[in-house]
Amino acid sequence: MKKVQNNLDDLFYLILKVPKKKDKKKINFNNLKTWDSINHIKLILAIESKFKVRINPDISVKLMSYQEIFNFLKNKY
Repeated sequence: MKKVQNNLDDLFYLILKVPKKKDKKKINFNNLKTWDSINHIKLILAIESKFKVRINPDISVKLMSYQEIFNFLKNKY
């Protein structure tokens, strides 16, 4: 799970500019200024590419926090 977390942290840094060392457990779409609708799409596409998963659009609109995304990926591995 540490590898999943590290890869996800990398994507949050690259796309949303969240420092890697920052605690991300409470980060969500509503409290992070850089997490807008365009960056959400970029993040979902990057997750699909990095983790080799397909995220249904109906699911992607529910993945609105770091913790929800991490839990989704945890269930895939």
